[in-house]
Amino acid sequence: MIKHILIAVDGSSNSDTALSYGMYLAKKLKAAVHVQHVIDVIFLENPFLHDLSGAMGFEPFMDFSGKVSDILRKRGEQILADAEKACKDADVECTTYLDSGIVSREITEREKLVDLVIIGQKGINGQFDRKILGSTTEGLSRRSSKPLLICPAQFKEIGHVLLAYDDSNGAKKAMAFAVDFCKALDMRLTVVTVNKDETILKTIRNSVTSYIEPYGIGFDITGTSSGNAEGVLKSMMDDGAFDLLIMGAHGHSRIVEMVLGSTAEYVIRNTRKPVVVTKG
Repeated sequence: MIKHILIAVDGSSNSDTALSYGMYLAKKLKAAVHVQHVIDVIFLENPFLHDLSGAMGFEPFMDFSGKVSDILRKRGEQILADAEKACKDADVECTTYLDSGIVSREITEREKLVDLVIIGQKGINGQFDRKILGSTTEGLSRRSSKPLLICPAQFKEIGHVLLAYDDSNGAKKAMAFAVDFCKALDMRLTVVTVNKDETILKTIRNSVTSYIEPYGIGFDITGTSSGNAEGVLKSMMDDGAFDLLIMGAHGHSRIVEMVLGSTAEYVIRNTRKPVVVTKG
C-alpha cells in the first residue's frame, strides 16, 4: 500500500506535473507527500562558473561559487514554498526537504522511507536536452530501489492501467505493484505479454489470471506472438485507452529500453503517458 510519496521538484514544468500527479494520488490513497529539491553540487563545481567569474573580472576572494550557491538555495526554498502552498491548497499533508549533493543520490537517500518516487521526464534544462529523459531521471531510474513514476509534460487523471508482463522476476514484482495500485484506486488493469511461443503465452495467461483473480479487480489479459514488445506497447499506449504503463526494470526481453535506452525513447515522447518502473 502506498502511504508515503516522494516528489522530486526543480521548478521545471515537468516537475510541476510530477507534483500534480503526487497530490492527485495522495488524495486518492490518503497518503503523505514528501517534496524534495536538491541543489546540484555538480553544477556548483562546474569549471564554467570559475571561467565565468574570471571573464567578468571577479577576484577569487569574492567567492563567485558561494554567491551562486546562495542564489540556488534561495531559489530552492522558493520552489519548496510554492510546492507546500499547492499541497496545502489541495488539502494534502506535505513535508519538504532542501538537500545538496548529486541529485540522483540525494533522492535515493530520501526514498528509503517512502513507497513511491515521482519525477518528471526532464528537468529544468530539458529544453536543451535532445534526449527524452533528463540525466537525473535516467540516473534515478537505474539507481532507485523503489517504484518510480516518470511523468510526462502534462497531467491527466488515471483511469485505465496497462501492465507489461513477461513472467520474469521483475515483471512479477511489477504485477504485484499494479494489482495493489489498481485495487486501492478502483481502476481496471490490462496485462499485455509478447512471446512468439503460443504455449508460453497460454501458460502466462493462466498464471496471471490465478494471481490477479483473488484481488477482485477488473482485469483482462492480451497476448500476442507477433511483433516486438516495444512496438506492441507503443501501439497500445497510442490508442488512448490507457493512462499509465507499469513495467519491471529487468525482464527476459529488452522491454526495459523503453525507459532507459535510446531504442524506444520515442514511445514515451509520442504517447505522453506516465510510466511506473519497478525493480525486481
